[in-house]
Amino acid sequence: MVKRFFACLVCLFLAASLVSVPAFSAEKVSIEMWHAMKAEKKDAIDGLVAKFMKENPGITVTAKQFVSPDYRSCGNDYSYLYKNIIQGIAGSNPPDVAQVYENWTTQFVEIGVITPFSHFKGADALPKSEIDDIFPIFRDPCIYDGSMWTMPFNKSIYVLYYNKAVFSKLGLKPPKTWEEMRSVCKRIYESEGFPGVTFVPSVDMMGHTLYSNGGSFIVGDKAAFNDKTGFDSLNYWVDMVANNYASYSFKAYGDFLDGKAGMFIETTSRIGSLNKSCRFDYGIAFVPTGKSRLYQCAGTNLAIFSKDEAKKLAAWKLIRFFARKDNNVDLSIKTGYLPTRSSAYLSPEYQKYITDHPGYKIGVDALKYGVSQPRTSAWESVRGFVSDAVFDAVSGNVTTEEAIDRSFENSSDLLKGFK
Repeated sequence: MVKRFFACLVCLFLAASLVSVPAFSAEKVSIEMWHAMKAEKKDAIDGLVAKFMKENPGITVTAKQFVSPDYRSCGNDYSYLYKNIIQGIAGSNPPDVAQVYENWTTQFVEIGVITPFSHFKGADALPKSEIDDIFPIFRDPCIYDGSMWTMPFNKSIYVLYYNKAVFSKLGLKPPKTWEEMRSVCKRIYESEGFPGVTFVPSVDMMGHTLYSNGGSFIVGDKAAFNDKTGFDSLNYWVDMVANNYASYSFKAYGDFLDGKAGMFIETTSRIGSLNKSCRFDYGIAFVPTGKSRLYQCAGTNLAIFSKDEAKKLAAWKLIRFFARKDNNVDLSIKTGYLPTRSSAYLSPEYQKYITDHPGYKIGVDALKYGVSQPRTSAWESVRGFVSDAVFDAVSGNVTTEEAIDRSFENSSDLLKGFK
């Protein structure tokens, strides 16, 4: 994985020598937006893109979807998108605008392949009132050296989904702490014969227990999860699986839908899909906590890769369009992604929707306790190291201590190289 990461980095540095392509005419501009959205999320994006082109007849937008052909070899859809963006940059054929995570942005800012929003002046400048309207937990990670480089887009936060029928039958309430989670899962397993919770074995699952117990993956420029808190955070899930209180699968969402587990931890972005696919009544609650009440935020931002000024301006108009209050509300209601700005959350349309669908409010209420992922360029590979450790530990391939030590050593070596 380290070799693959540095190969990508070489591609990125090569990209610093990109030259501008001939400008399109002012009357007609065509741009590409690269994304990793599927199902109802893709439908929502396609609908908004069509609306944008109707409002801006001189701009044609092609929304290009990237879906991973295989999770184990190519990673999830966003990993696959990232790989294609890197290849596009190296081949002088990047997208005009694309979804990016904060740690990707750090790389792209460092080598100068994306455009800061301060580039746009006069009538095209982003007003301070709009910047201030964005929730700080989403806005601040988009700012580098005092400038805003990306726009919060499909943002979400982790919540706990649970099967209301199972909980009602057993007289249970959603667990508020990790110890309560263990007790609830034990009760479900002993009464129903299936695990209390199912999860995808990834860095994010360890993150739930790590952050809420006062730990971190990275502090400053060093890995920081090889202490007792890190060990206990991973071992919690190892122990839960060993006792059949929890199950792990790369298709955990499907297992929850099939009634093979009582609970499932995922982001609010699953709400739209659950509303369409879930055959039972489900509830939404806060993720359990430990010493600290912290919930992991997720989701991407939009960045401009165009070098051509006409395309750059068209991409900027598209980003501003997606961020507009009415479109922010529309995307949130249709998908489960959270509003990224106060005005969208407080709009009559969204307030009515969360009144009718109380679960949506859980996500917004959790934002005050939100924690963003590290922005270091190395985080993409550190995520991979830790995810491998989680999978190996819960599957019994190695001990928890061995998994922590190996992923910590790999992460430390990588971070030293970056330093």
